[in-house]
Amino acid sequence: MTLKYQIAFILILLFTSTNVVFSQNSVIRGVVTDRQAGQTLDRATISVQLLPDGELKGTTTDQNGFYQIGNLESGEYLFQVRFIGFQTFKDTISVSRGSNVISKNVSLSQESAEMEELTVSDRGFRGGSGQVNVRPELFGRAPSPAGNADLVSYIQTQPGVLVTGDRGGQLFVRGGLPSENLILMDGTMIYQPFHIVGFFSVFPENVVSSADFYAGGFGPRYSGRVSSVMDVRLKNGDLYERGWSASVSPFISDFYFETPVKEGKSSLLVSVRGSLIEESSKWYLQEQQPLKFNSQLAKFNSVSNTGVSCSFLMMRTYDRGSLDFESDQYFKWNNFVTGGRCAGASESTSLSFMELNFGLSYFSNETDGGGSGNRFSNIFRSNLDMSFTQYWSDTRIDYGFFTNYRTVKYDLVNRFSSLEANEASFLSTGGFLNLNIPLWEYLTVEPGFSFTSYLNRVPSSFEPRLRFSLDLPGRYDFKLHGAAGIYRQPLIGLSDFRDAGTAFTAWIIEPDSDRSLQTTHFLLGLDFAMNRYLKFSVEGYHKIIQDTPVSVWSSVAEFTTDIAYADGNVNGVDLRLDYDRRNFFAGLGYGYAITEYETAQDHFTLWFGEEVQTYNPSHDRRHQLNAQIGFEFGNFSTNLNWSYGSGMPFTRPIGFDSFFSFEDGPPEVTEGYGTPRVLLDKPFQGRLPEYHRLDVSLEHYFDLDSTDLTVQLGAINLYDQSNLFYYDVFFQRGINQLPLVPYLSLKMSSK
Repeated sequence: MTLKYQIAFILILLFTSTNVVFSQNSVIRGVVTDRQAGQTLDRATISVQLLPDGELKGTTTDQNGFYQIGNLESGEYLFQVRFIGFQTFKDTISVSRGSNVISKNVSLSQESAEMEELTVSDRGFRGGSGQVNVRPELFGRAPSPAGNADLVSYIQTQPGVLVTGDRGGQLFVRGGLPSENLILMDGTMIYQPFHIVGFFSVFPENVVSSADFYAGGFGPRYSGRVSSVMDVRLKNGDLYERGWSASVSPFISDFYFETPVKEGKSSLLVSVRGSLIEESSKWYLQEQQPLKFNSQLAKFNSVSNTGVSCSFLMMRTYDRGSLDFESDQYFKWNNFVTGGRCAGASESTSLSFMELNFGLSYFSNETDGGGSGNRFSNIFRSNLDMSFTQYWSDTRIDYGFFTNYRTVKYDLVNRFSSLEANEASFLSTGGFLNLNIPLWEYLTVEPGFSFTSYLNRVPSSFEPRLRFSLDLPGRYDFKLHGAAGIYRQPLIGLSDFRDAGTAFTAWIIEPDSDRSLQTTHFLLGLDFAMNRYLKFSVEGYHKIIQDTPVSVWSSVAEFTTDIAYADGNVNGVDLRLDYDRRNFFAGLGYGYAITEYETAQDHFTLWFGEEVQTYNPSHDRRHQLNAQIGFEFGNFSTNLNWSYGSGMPFTRPIGFDSFFSFEDGPPEVTEGYGTPRVLLDKPFQGRLPEYHRLDVSLEHYFDLDSTDLTVQLGAINLYDQSNLFYYDVFFQRGINQLPLVPYLSLKMSSK
């Protein structure tokens, strides 16, 4: 698409945003928030009823707490807002002839402590194809050795989500690579939010308000990644009261503090976490764990009576450690993120909601030792995003514009022989459009697209998307949903996945200008509520992968490789069954997937007799099962999580030999033995042993005079299963995950 068409596209959207004429009667709209923190409340229920006994209309708030109800005739209306754990808001609204927009922002007050317990039973729900909305109350259902539960531990219990081990910070979603996941924190990107110890991330339960996790099929609002999206919204500090908490366990300690800056108007939140496992493991584990991490977060929030809120955040993280404790190779990375967001409902007649995001993200990672030399990669990103919402009759229109500037720098020390040390910068700009169109009474269709121009650095990208949902009426609650779309990613995260023992990613621009990493998603699913407590969901998916970078394969194990490209397919199905009633819950999730790559490399014919090789990459796991159960009784609670995974592929050694180098002249073959080397089979033809583990936690809450105390006893890998982390083909030995690890955590917090 040429520059003149790009400019025309932007002008059309700008014209649309300011000149839509509504063919409807009056509308009422606004933002619903938590009065105590100014936090927006998504999925709050809004209803208006014409008095005395007229038509009842309703809707729910979106992820920004925004709602709008249109086509209101003149008259008196009963207006109500409901949200679990909060007092119901009621008011009478008068709609007169000639009215157009009625702005009604609502702040809800929390119910008593007894009512707050209802919030715990409000589990994550599916918001459409590939999407799960996660609440922090759910995090503790996946036991982790800390005083605060963590988002990453809970996400790992979802079908279709894979980790290769309990360390490394790598998350694979439905056959995608870790570098293909988009992770947002209040709208600002963070490249690596997962710590080197796999139970922890930068998202503990006490800083998260909610998170939308898309395992695929996400809409055009999200671009630049081809696998999944994790959109996390942080809590705001309390606007009226100070609060704090502190916890300690053998793995981690953390401190949390919130305070009003100007009562009722602004607040500050601070969270600090640091690992203890490196220091404590030598006392009670079989071997010392050389793993260290920490993170610091601060967020300032300001609210106004007009419904507009602004927030600013700053976060820093640090991780360092060795995945193979017997090797001298280490991995190290750090993040620095800062950004801001302003959003609010508009009182104008065209725009309904506006949002502005800006941010800076810096990520650096390196590895050294193990004979591979020092490799490093840095990436810097700045972004400015604007998005808008407006309605045309019952059709919701979401659109926006974005500009990103990136700088990448890397030195791979001949790990990939065609890539020399390099530094590059590029600018991208674009926009998106998404329509939410209700058809008839039960069907909703969401067509849209995303367009990105890289100003001739790489080819422009046009990515159409489509989502739909069909609510089927009847005795039971059925919801059929589907999605399809094209996703492109010009900035790739390059890792050498010839084995699983890596946590290093080099961010580079696609080195071949004629290629661009692309996936096409197809999803179809069904949600079925058998009653208020028992729900079942199933979703099938098919992904077509084009031009994903892979390592050039050799029949000899060696450190130096090069880049090749593969096409592939991912086919799978995810199932979830949940029972949730008062103080008891049980959940079962199962995922089946086949990930298959096909690549053609010139030397395959010489080595294997075939020009093209088809194989399953190292993150291909056929079967994955997670079973959870837990209950609360008074101040006591317990949670159990059992996980199972079938074996993942690895490349089998088929023999050994030695070779002589002639670079320094003829070798002495009569006395020397040469350099030993490992000869390999075809790529990834072997399978590692299956994986399974049981984690359990027992928790008791004590109500003290001035503070609350929570004591947690638990164990990771309760029956001490030996789970293989990865197999080192160079030294013919396996590296296991954690053995049985009992732990005790203490948490104190203000009332």
